[in-house]
Amino acid sequence: MIAAFLAQNPPPTPSPNTGANAATVFYITLLIIFLTGIVTTVVTKWARDKCLKYFHGFHVTLERARGQTTWGLVKIFATGVEITYDHPYVDAHGLKKTSYMLYGPDFEQQLLALFRYHHELDDAQQKRRDAQIRSTFNPGPLKRMWRSVRNFVNTLRDAFNAAIGAVVSQYQHANPSSAVLSTQGGNVTQIGQTLLGKFAGNAYEPLLEQYIGRAVMVDCVDPINPNNAIVEYTGYLVDYTAQFLAVFNVQHSTGERFEVTLPDVEQGPPLPPLPSPPPPGVPIPPLPPPEKIENEVAVRVDGLRFKVQNTRHDPVIVLRLEREGYEPVKFGNVIPPMATFDLPARDARGGRLVLECVRMLDLVTPRKFATIRHGGELVERRGFVDELHLRQLPLVPTVLNRFRNGGE
Repeated sequence: MIAAFLAQNPPPTPSPNTGANAATVFYITLLIIFLTGIVTTVVTKWARDKCLKYFHGFHVTLERARGQTTWGLVKIFATGVEITYDHPYVDAHGLKKTSYMLYGPDFEQQLLALFRYHHELDDAQQKRRDAQIRSTFNPGPLKRMWRSVRNFVNTLRDAFNAAIGAVVSQYQHANPSSAVLSTQGGNVTQIGQTLLGKFAGNAYEPLLEQYIGRAVMVDCVDPINPNNAIVEYTGYLVDYTAQFLAVFNVQHSTGERFEVTLPDVEQGPPLPPLPSPPPPGVPIPPLPPPEKIENEVAVRVDGLRFKVQNTRHDPVIVLRLEREGYEPVKFGNVIPPMATFDLPARDARGGRLVLECVRMLDLVTPRKFATIRHGGELVERRGFVDELHLRQLPLVPTVLNRFRNGGE
């Protein structure tokens, strides 16, 4: 009887493709896992902030949150910046230093601003900056359309992210036998959302979008007294992200040129470290009295170094150091208001610093420390333009004018 039953109902024969299907599912699962890791790593580790990228490869000055300045050629990375000095120097311990790196939590907490001054760039950098200005303030139709599409996607990013999750979930329900999506649906959703975030950009704010290419005034915290004072910079808004603002000026005009004579000493008592920022409304403790104040520039001796502080309302450029019997040393360092510039006292004692007051610079600053507080409207009224240090921007994007001029 059993033999007759088995003859009529033979057991199911194992499918010869079962092993192949299992292997295929396994390899596809591994591929999705690796693809998720690669996409996430590339986007998060190699995607640089688009405002900071404007300064990559340029000679800039980096200002930290307590007013210290460092200058040189900058390299922009996803997690920080590196400043390569114009000339390596040897510190008090005999160590030769060639660069300064600011990264990780320090990058977010200490970076106050990056400054670029056209006349202190070499010829190649000046040409790059001119091309950058033209492409930034005179974007073509494709670039304008791309920005509009990106802003549209960014506005509806949450909806698109939800749609990606819904599509993957619906496909899982419609294909319950799909072993790949049943286990890797979350990774597939993560890839889509990561790529969407990269495509859409970092931020879209209608309040700032209307001022792209227009005059603005940026309020930046005072590095010495951030709770009770601000430093104002003027220029034209180039771009913004969730972390940074980029404000440029086409022409970098200069003001008076003046000199500061340094004390003829090699060292002095070390200054106490700057205290932490005080609570709101509490004035900062007074700084030690300077050795001298000349042309609104204060000079202090801090151990083996001079600390040169700009007490003016405008930034100044340190052009060079002149010292009798030595070749002049060129710098090109920007000293923002209330910031400081360090020099080795042994090599600079008795010398003359040649400085120049400037009113227009290119600026990239974190939104944590800076805010666009005012829009600047250029009007024909005597004294107004000079008071704000604004000039008419010749490269404001105007599609109609370009068409009228034959597309030039």
